[in-house]
Amino acid sequence: MKKKRMVLVMAVSAMCMMAGCGNTVKDGTEALEQGDYDTAIASFEEAAGSDDKEEAAEGYCGLGMTYYEQKQYDQALEMLEKAFDNGTVKTAELCNLAGTSALCKEDYAKALEYIQEGIALAEEKQGNKKQEDKKQETLLQEMKYNEIICLEKTADWEMAKEKMSEYQAAYPEDESVAKEAEFLQTR
Repeated sequence: MKKKRMVLVMAVSAMCMMAGCGNTVKDGTEALEQGDYDTAIASFEEAAGSDDKEEAAEGYCGLGMTYYEQKQYDQALEMLEKAFDNGTVKTAELCNLAGTSALCKEDYAKALEYIQEGIALAEEKQGNKKQEDKKQETLLQEMKYNEIICLEKTADWEMAKEKMSEYQAAYPEDESVAKEAEFLQTR
């Protein structure tokens, strides 16, 4: 859980540095990093209410991450979508958060959409680098597994089997998917 929080905080911090965000977003980011969700929410809500569209987008993004950390997936997804609507650049990490939030609230079609978008972004980013980034590869693996789950939940068995086969070829060391692969063979 702490590892995931650090990924979230790093994503908000990177976004904040690139955009030169205001103090409210910085305060919210620091509070999120410390696990002080009430303070984070208050800071990010203030930023989301800004007339500056970029600051508002950062505020919504921060709110999405804070709600995600609290396992409030409905609110997390709503805030992430508002962030995207206000101009937040979609990254593999943010698409994964939105997809995972949709998956947790059983909106499998929306989850699949975000996860596939995140996979495409991660693969594009990975293709643009000479050295493989372990964090990016771990994120990509997580999204590819979640894609299989979404396909199962929408009863797209053939595509789920195909994606499972691709997953096992790409990640043969992941023995935890053996039962899932066996289940898919019965479909």
